[in-house]
Amino acid sequence: MIELHRLNGELFLLNSDMIETVEVTPDTVIRLLNGHRYVVREGVQEIRDRIVAFRRLAGYSCIVADSSAESRDTE
Repeated sequence: MIELHRLNGELFLLNSDMIETVEVTPDTVIRLLNGHRYVVREGVQEIRDRIVAFRRLAGYSCIVADSSAESRDTE
């Protein structure tokens, strides 16, 4: 679970395994696999960092990719 804030400042926890997409429209919109949508204060990079940190803490380190290697491959 990751901590996020709605636009009104309300804190909530989200199961990051349920995230399908994160978009900037210009607000950050998170769409879940079940179709629910959340508009949050955090930006895409901050959400990504929180997901990676949570997965490392939970022992998912074997499936967390090194994004710096990805960006080097595409340049």
